[in-house]
Amino acid sequence: MLSLELTKRFACLRAYVVPAEVHASICRNKNIKLLEYHAKNVGLRRARSPWIISTNADAAVGLDSVNVLLNAELDKDVLWTAERWDIPWRENSQTEIGLWGSLRYRRHNPYDRLGTGEFCLASRELWHRARGFDEQMVKHRIGCDVRGTAQMVTLGGSIRRVGTVLHLTHPTSCTEGVQPHHGEMATPEGVPYHNSEDWGLGDFKEVEIAERVWQLNEHA
Repeated sequence: MLSLELTKRFACLRAYVVPAEVHASICRNKNIKLLEYHAKNVGLRRARSPWIISTNADAAVGLDSVNVLLNAELDKDVLWTAERWDIPWRENSQTEIGLWGSLRYRRHNPYDRLGTGEFCLASRELWHRARGFDEQMVKHRIGCDVRGTAQMVTLGGSIRRVGTVLHLTHPTSCTEGVQPHHGEMATPEGVPYHNSEDWGLGDFKEVEIAERVWQLNEHA
């Protein structure tokens, strides 16, 4: 189980496991194996840090973005989005991204102020004010990030551009061609949306199954 490997490697990491049957009860698109933004909500709700980055396993924060954030005065009502650059990567490779690898690129994606699913930094307070990403998006994977950013702006947040985020290209990425497993396209229209008070499976019971790893089970 990936969560067990990660918690062994990173002492500060906590992981939450959602059983497949819970996903099956929520998802309304047979092609989607993981409702990515519902999963992110599980983490957003339980994160303890005052500042939270929403990102993916196939992304690395650009050095320019790191330098900006190191020198920036963070504001609880400001969210930071990034410009995405796709870099060549061999799928399942476990090697580190060196300087040369980060300078090579395969595709430049023009900056969108509402961001990319690879990077969004905001205060825990702002994420919770928005109640995470829209949980009514049960057939979608594309555009849910933009919809979430638009939600925070509607609720008083403002956007700043941080720099670049590097996306490791792989055949199943939507930039390599949209496939059915990417789900339907979400849009920013109709915000603000209204998740329930139990967003992020907040009403589920947390059962510790390993050190710093919990499984979320429905209450009986």
